[in-house]
Amino acid sequence: MHLRAISDLDIARKDVKEKGFALSIVRNGNTIFQSKTPGISALVTAIDKDRFLFKGASAADQVLGRAAAMLLLYSEIVSIFASTASSDALAILKRFKIPVESERVVPAILNRNQTSTCPFESLVRDVENPEEAFNRLRVCKISD
Repeated sequence: MHLRAISDLDIARKDVKEKGFALSIVRNGNTIFQSKTPGISALVTAIDKDRFLFKGASAADQVLGRAAAMLLLYSEIVSIFASTASSDALAILKRFKIPVESERVVPAILNRNQTSTCPFESLVRDVENPEEAFNRLRVCKISD
């Protein structure tokens, strides 16, 4: 019997689905970043400290919108799992040829009150370049 090796994406997915993390990033079998805080501020802060910290890693995210997808692209993540992903996030990842799995696809990521589009999604709606998206999100001094 041949056992399948557990991939980085499998580890990250388990962290999100079973351990309650909002985001988990794994490289070479080691968890290099986790956050239980929803939103993108922890991710922006980590990338701001070291842009290449996540290079070659796999990520699992509870909610993946265009803003988070652009940040993960900018940090050179190689594969992604999302419990919920926006169709826009999936389209941009496909265009950049990043493998992505999602359990649920939604038309848009909404704000916390579910009354309109998430402000971070709106901020990068027209951005096609991951570096530009990072710079816009970083300048906001995010406090989501």
